Order: sequence, then C-alpha cells, then structure tokens
Amino acid sequence: MSFSILSRVAVPLATVLLAGCSVFGVPRAERPAPEDPRVAAPPPDQPPVRRDLKYVVVDVDVNELRFMDGERVLWKAPVGTGTGFRLTTGSREYQFDTPSGTMYVQFKEQNPTWFIPDWWFVENKRPVPPLDSPERRQEGGLGAAAVYLGNELAIHGTDKPELLGRRVSHGCIRLSNANALRLYHNVQVGTPVVIVGTAPVLGEQPDSVAAFTRAARRTRPAANPLARVSTANLLTRLDRELAASSDTASSWAFTAHTLLGRGLAEDAVALRGLLSRAGAPRNEARREEYATFLADAFSRGSLRVTVSLNRIGAEERDRAAEAIVEATMEMWHGSLDEVTTPWPTKRVPRERLGPEGQAGWLAIQGAEQAYRARYRTRTARGS
Repeated sequence: MSFSILSRVAVPLATVLLAGCSVFGVPRAERPAPEDPRVAAPPPDQPPVRRDLKYVVVDVDVNELRFMDGERVLWKAPVGTGTGFRLTTGSREYQFDTPSGTMYVQFKEQNPTWFIPDWWFVENKRPVPPLDSPERRQEGGLGAAAVYLGNELAIHGTDKPELLGRRVSHGCIRLSNANALRLYHNVQVGTPVVIVGTAPVLGEQPDSVAAFTRAARRTRPAANPLARVSTANLLTRLDRELAASSDTASSWAFTAHTLLGRGLAEDAVALRGLLSRAGAPRNEARREEYATFLADAFSRGSLRVTVSLNRIGAEERDRAAEAIVEATMEMWHGSLDEVTTPWPTKRVPRERLGPEGQAGWLAIQGAEQAYRARYRTRTARGS
C-alpha cells in the first residue's frame, strides 16, 4: 500500500519506530530562516534553516516537493498530502492532515515495511489486532523508499502515482517511487524539511474516501530494470545521462542509484566509477545533486568509499572528496564547532585504516579544512 503510515493520533508501535534516531544541533545566530511567510519557526532546540544551504520544501498548497540549494530548486515533483478529513470511532479521533512546520530527517530506509496503524483497521471495518500481530506488517507498503521526519510523519513512495498532486493521504507525504529513491539519496540525518501551506480541516471522512484504502494488497518491491545491465554499460549510460542538456532530465538518478547499490555491496568498479565522475555533470544543478549521492554513499559505506578514493587518480580523488564534504556539510544547518557536527572524517578514524586508505582519508581531511576556511571567510565578511 502507498498510504500514509500514521495519523496524528499516537500509534505506540509506530512511535517507537519513528523515534529511533535523534537530531542534534545548536542554533547559530548568523543563519537566517527562509523568508517565505508561511514557514513556521524551527523548534527551539533545533538550528534555523539557512537559505544558502540545502533543504527540502513541501508545499501543501500546491502539493509539491522541492529539493532546494539555497534559493535554487534542484528538482521538484508532485506529492500527495493529507486529505484533512477526520475519522471518529468511539472515544478515538484521527485527523488526516499534513502538519506545517520545520522538521528534520530522523532516518531513512529503502523498501521499508509498513507497520499498519489502528486507523487502517477502523477505516476498513476490521477488528484492530494486537500491536505485535503479523497482520500489521506489510512489505512494500511504503513504496521504494521512505524518509522519516519524526512526529509520526514520513515522505515515502507510492503504488498509486496517478493520485500525486492531490490531497489523498492520511498525513504522510507521497512521492513517486523514482523520486522517493532520489530523495533518499539526496538527504541525510538532520536535513531540514520545511512544510509550508495551509492544510485543510474537513469534517468526517466519507466512506467513498475510505474506499481508496479498502483493499490490503501484499506487494513486493518492483524488480530493478537495470539489474542485468553490466557495470561497464551502466557507467557509459551514466556518462550519457549526466551530459544531457535538459535541465529536467533525471534518468541519471536511477542509474546512479543502481551503481551505488552495487558499489556498497561488492562491486568496486561501480563505486570507483561513481567517485571518479564527481564534478562531471555540466549542468550546475545536476552537479550539485550528484554530490549528494556521493555523500550518501560515504555515509552508508565510509570505509569502502575511503579505500576506493585511494584507488582513483589524484585529481579525481580531490574532486570526489570535495563533493562528499560539500554535500554533507551543506545539509547540516547546525554549528560547525559542535561535537555532533557530521564531519566525514569522524566516520572513519585514520588509525583504523591501513596504507590502502590513507590517501583517501587525507583527501577528505583536506576538503574539510578548505570548507571550514571558506566558511570562516564568509562569516568574517558578514555573509
């Protein structure tokens, strides 16, 4: 199923699942929040959103998600958001809207399992099972990927892309499966997601709306159409797609996703191929987004990426290290000087590396030093 995993009424099991990670950060006075008047202030214990860094905007007025690099939209796509209807049963009430405000990525998953909440059984006129019942577990229920925001809210894929662009969910934010995977690679823990607009507040949900969720289908993740393409051919395909002139061409993202999965498994050629193409896209927005894929690869396989950096050319190594550091730090809106700041070198202590990883680690360290120096310069100039 593609429906939102949760309403705003607490579901204990899902609350435990969504509370598995925490976000850290200390507000930094020189970081202004976005100027959109619809943007709610971040929670007092979280950093404000910087308009010169990367973040996600979900606009419920037009049902659109935008991945932002400062004031520039790197890509945008239609989403499904909460209907605004209410479901009442006995003493319980569920409100199916998408709340506005600033939230932060807590964790993310590919092919996530949907743990079905109470409201689904109520809505479908079925007995509510115990929390540990296997009836609540549905593989493929949240599409190809999910980005969890906490507060019982997620951005996830859907098996009903024809409904995107409308208010059709129970509160969560639906994307096409292709764009859910894309967003999965773009963001990291701590990336701000700013939800703007006015969610509708409607009356009791009519049965005609509930009928959309009436059938409980057990689904499996769709097969990857590129699974049988050789790594060499995928890299050639990626070169062609990265060089495409269209600003909106996004086919490269799925090719990169496929190569990244192989590279983090056992395919060293795939990983080195991805790293060596850092900075390759001529399109600036595509180049910025490609760097987020490399940052994601590093966050999920730091040791493997560090060693792979050691095995590509020196110029390619420096470009890849710079891309990893830039993309990682531009999704972090907290202080650069806190213990929790996600400097990439923290993930791989140098003493754990043998000779095969030293050049890669030093390249990342150098990129971090350069990033910090640029930040200090901007701060001194009052930017």
